[in-house]
Amino acid sequence: MNILKMTAAFGLAIMASGSMALAADLPKASTLVSKMGFGFNIGNTLEVPANQGGPTGWGNPMPSQAYVDSIKAAGFSTVRLPTAWYSHAVGGKVSKGWIDTVQTVVDMCIKDGLYVVLNSHWDTGWLEDKVFATDSATVIKNQKAIWGHLASRFKDYDEHLIFASANEPGVNDPWNGGADNGQQAFDAERMKILQRYHQVMIDEVRKSGGNNATRTVVFQMPRTEIDKYELLSQYYPKDPAGDGYTMAEAHFYPYQFSLMKADEDWGKMFYFWEDVTTGDASRTCANGALGSKQSIETQFGKLKTAFVSKGIPVIIGEMGAQKRLTLEGQDLEKHLLARAAWYGYVAKIAKADGIVPIIWDTGAEDNLNMTVIRRQKNVDYTILDYEVLNAMRQEYGMSALSGNSISALVEASSSTVNKSSIAIFKSPSSASANTPLRINTNIKDWSQYETATIRIYSDMSAADGWAKASFVTMSGSKWDWVEEPMTVSNGAWSSVNVPLSSITTISEVNAVVIFINAKGMTGKLAVDYILLNKKGGGADTLESFKSTVFECSPDDGVVVPDELGSIETDKVATATSIGATGGKTVNYVFKANNYTDNYTYNETITPASNNTIAAPAIAQSIHLSVEHGVINASFNAATAGRTTVSLMNSLGQVITSKNVNATRGANSVSLETNYQGAAFLVIRQGSQKIVKSVRLK
Repeated sequence: MNILKMTAAFGLAIMASGSMALAADLPKASTLVSKMGFGFNIGNTLEVPANQGGPTGWGNPMPSQAYVDSIKAAGFSTVRLPTAWYSHAVGGKVSKGWIDTVQTVVDMCIKDGLYVVLNSHWDTGWLEDKVFATDSATVIKNQKAIWGHLASRFKDYDEHLIFASANEPGVNDPWNGGADNGQQAFDAERMKILQRYHQVMIDEVRKSGGNNATRTVVFQMPRTEIDKYELLSQYYPKDPAGDGYTMAEAHFYPYQFSLMKADEDWGKMFYFWEDVTTGDASRTCANGALGSKQSIETQFGKLKTAFVSKGIPVIIGEMGAQKRLTLEGQDLEKHLLARAAWYGYVAKIAKADGIVPIIWDTGAEDNLNMTVIRRQKNVDYTILDYEVLNAMRQEYGMSALSGNSISALVEASSSTVNKSSIAIFKSPSSASANTPLRINTNIKDWSQYETATIRIYSDMSAADGWAKASFVTMSGSKWDWVEEPMTVSNGAWSSVNVPLSSITTISEVNAVVIFINAKGMTGKLAVDYILLNKKGGGADTLESFKSTVFECSPDDGVVVPDELGSIETDKVATATSIGATGGKTVNYVFKANNYTDNYTYNETITPASNNTIAAPAIAQSIHLSVEHGVINASFNAATAGRTTVSLMNSLGQVITSKNVNATRGANSVSLETNYQGAAFLVIRQGSQKIVKSVRLK
């Protein structure tokens, strides 16, 4: 052989060997797990779509170095950055200004030695809601373009930066892709589509070179649901770098303990956990229920066997349980202690199984929040939830931080302050009259919310009268009036959900009104609280009516908080003991200036136990038969109209669904599914629903 050719060949071999060595410089994914410890999501921030206000659009400030420092100081070793890219891109090319912004946050985290999981989040559902054959070509094109752009920008970062292909692909089934797609279960055929989405992502990352040649990349299970782990395991993408440089991702929100907002006929909300505290057994997550010790061990064991034991570490990219702050006194204390113990046990089992647990945190501080570090109401980045944090720190060998978060919440919940606003009305029999309960809003921008929940009590009587209740919003510069009807139970507390999609100017809601239009009726209306339910889960309290003084106008029964705007002097009345407290009789004495009639009203109103949120049912029962994968359901509808029939798993995720035009009275519908295990059939018509459990074999 020619010596020159031999020399050239030897030189090329050295270059190739050097390149391979350089590509292998980043450690394998399994070596990162112990260093990643337990993690923290900077939620509801970078993932806010561009058309919804960007990072501050959902109420959080932009992450600062001080905020990131507080995450590090709290004991977290990993930060997950849910991020929107699609809405900040044109043709898949992300705007320079946006990628610079995200890179700044990444740099803050890495400066503190934190591992960063940078993902592509929901972002209007461009990928997450489009795991269907009809959408795949478009999604693949955008996935390739976006990750090609990101990979080029971040290719020189070391192993502290980890890429995650998606968020919760398919979690919003079936409300995406049309009715036909909505009826398709997440089966092997759809998993093959998701596999292609993951594959094109990792191919773009690897071919960009630099440290991306062996950077750790995370792939998500369908809906990030642990029960779907086998699909990801069977159709796992191929890594051009070889084995050992990827992770799998699941999320963990055991529904009844973590997210459930209302009792159903198939089960109740869980407030307590195992034997940490003694409480109502029917509200205790134990004995193998999803989220119990046994369940955590079993679920995480599946992940260990399918992935960790094969050199593929797992992250629990999101996990958490909401604080149910509508509980009071000892029940609230027991709940918060049990909840902290749950976080600690999840961390314990995750650590033992080689899994990285990452808590969900959105910065909110009201009912149903999961926040650990303050950044919204008090931008001081102090600890909001010491008990949860210390429970996780303990499992990672860290000492407890000094502080208590439970005592103040329990004390506030036990206050005897009045908790309901009352409107009293008496309408003539000759003509209809209106009774509005008006509240000026402390939350103006409602673009992140999809429904409102009103906890309401009414008691009306008349021989031949009638009354209609509505939830009214007034928005924009012209105070546009939008009215949504409410079905209110008479003589009992109930929770009513109304849609917000018809609000004219949803980014500027000035006031809301609980509106009664009645004829020949006498009665009262009490409202305990109003929640605004977020599109991505969770809720903000619009008004809790705690520590609030009310004024009323006796001519029409209006009751409004006095700090929310002026009322004409000659219509202002004074009232004593306004509100309803724990079953005690309250006395209302309305004395109006320039009015001859004073009105005294004595009544006992007992708010429902624990302020349970539940919507009225549209039917008294559902009759089911199951045969060969087909569920046949018969039900009665109170009114004719569009009705959604859904089959849901125990996490509250939709397996399959169908929209039907129900007639008033008897209806029947069939659903096909290959799902096996415990499930629930949910029939919805407007804000009303009925649920029945079913076990599929």
